[in-house]
Amino acid sequence: MRWTNRWLLISPNLFIHWECWNLGGYHKKVRKGWRLIWQAAIWIIWKARNDRVFTGGGKGVDDLVEEIQLLSWRWLLSRTDFPACLLYEWQWYLEECLRR
Repeated sequence: MRWTNRWLLISPNLFIHWECWNLGGYHKKVRKGWRLIWQAAIWIIWKARNDRVFTGGGKGVDDLVEEIQLLSWRWLLSRTDFPACLLYEWQWYLEECLRR
C-alpha cells in the first residue's frame, strides 16, 4: 500500500496476517497505531465484500484505501491518546503522525 509505504502480504489466515503487522521493533504507541490501521482495513474490506455479495455493488482499490484512511484516522482521534493529527497529515505523513 503506497499510503503506508509497506508491502501488503496476503497470508493464509488472519492470525498470521495480524502477526505481520505486529512490528516488534517499534515503540508501543506506533505499534498501537499500526494495529488500528490493520483493524480498519479488515473492517472496510469486510464491508466491501458484503456490499459486493449482497447488493452487487463494488468499489475500486483507491476508494477502499481512502475509506481505510478516513476510518483509521477517526478511530485514532477518538480511541487513543495520540496528539491531534490532521487528516492531510495522516494521509501524507503517516509515520510522523504515529510517532507523535
